Amino acid sequence: MDYIERAQKEIRDEWFKNHVIKSMEGTGDLQRISWGEKGTRMYQIDYVLSNNMVFVSGDLGEAVYALTCSATLENIKDFGLPYFMKKLTAHGRRRWDFDSELAQEQITEYIFAWCDVEDASELSEADKELYEELTGATIEWDLHDHFDKAVFSIYQDTNVSWFDGEAACCISDCGKRLPRSYIAYWLGLQMMIEQLGKGEAA
Repeated sequence: MDYIERAQKEIRDEWFKNHVIKSMEGTGDLQRISWGEKGTRMYQIDYVLSNNMVFVSGDLGEAVYALTCSATLENIKDFGLPYFMKKLTAHGRRRWDFDSELAQEQITEYIFAWCDVEDASELSEADKELYEELTGATIEWDLHDHFDKAVFSIYQDTNVSWFDGEAACCISDCGKRLPRSYIAYWLGLQMMIEQLGKGEAA
């Protein structure tokens, strides 16, 4: 089970375990829906579906999605998480979380593949120094934005010819994790659609 699958299970089974559609107002081009557990605002999400826009607010933060179709539950039900995330246009929280362990694993895979080695001991002195700088940066910074800047700082200072701008871009993406809040925004919509299909809405 990968990170996204684990996150979805946690959100469905724990965060949204007792969630229902608390209220649904409007029809057609404008709907306001409150998704949460009755008697509490814990993990509550308020959705406004207006024309082609989805506005999200509540306990888990704010976000705005611009769709290429009308923002209706009927249309949204077939959206997978990757597709829905492509429609994100504004957000109140960080776009990515940073996982230093994941970043180190991915950097190792990239460097070993690019240098055609199976172990760090096989790297040339210059390549090993670059490898250690990059993996060290994953420990020094706890935010992806900071790590990204560190990678390009290393890129500008290195004498390793094969570590070009394209390689730096690949490394700068290492360690990115989609925050659970964004997964929850999408999953809340899917669970509401499921409940409406079963006639379980409040």
